[in-house]
Amino acid sequence: MIEQDQRVIKSMIIVTLAIALIGVAAFFIAQYVADTSTTARQPGTEDTRAAVQERIQPVGKVAVAGVIAKPVTAKEARSGKEIITASCGGCHHSGVAGAPKIGSKRDWEDRASAGMDALLASVVKGKGIMPPRAGGDFSDVEIVSAIKVMMTNSGL
Repeated sequence: MIEQDQRVIKSMIIVTLAIALIGVAAFFIAQYVADTSTTARQPGTEDTRAAVQERIQPVGKVAVAGVIAKPVTAKEARSGKEIITASCGGCHHSGVAGAPKIGSKRDWEDRASAGMDALLASVVKGKGIMPPRAGGDFSDVEIVSAIKVMMTNSGL
């Protein structure tokens, strides 16, 4: 029986060493593969930056009806009503996600007390689910015009 036990122990030692050897070999192979795949792209190089910029480009652009692609001047600016129809009204007519409702003086009073510069900054940066510049390519002049129309229609 002792001889049989010794054979089992030897077999176990051989199997354990084989598994350890396979593990060590797998580790070094993984290290080699990782090193060769990153050699071409060293962090901070111009090639890497260009490749990243290329990979993160938007797939497409959204064109909103009535939105002018070029910057607008005060003379070319669309009216506040046009801006509200093009972008703002979808949320501000119904109060979606806490947007101040057009026509609700209570919703607009606190915001109006902060001043037009604060309101403009809020729209330019975006707030809550409202994207920056209300999701359009609106100039500051157009945004201020839309804010004034919404406030006027809300009794302020």
